[in-house]
Amino acid sequence: MDTKVIKISSAMAAVEKVARSEIKTDDDKLLVAGALMAVTRNLYIETLGPEDTAHVFASVVASFDFMNQLIDQYKPTIH
Repeated sequence: MDTKVIKISSAMAAVEKVARSEIKTDDDKLLVAGALMAVTRNLYIETLGPEDTAHVFASVVASFDFMNQLIDQYKPTIH
């Protein structure tokens, strides 16, 4: 398990470095993010197939929705 975590961490650092080097303006951020999503989708499809890839992306969307619900429910307050 440790080698997988190290691989993920290493890949994230390398990919983020390259992605950030492509960003010259604020508008570039979404364009580069879109490119990263497309590459990610393609890698998942190659590895898992389209149906399982759709489940992975649906899970990501569900996690965003869940986090938004938590934020809405437990808005931080300053006392």
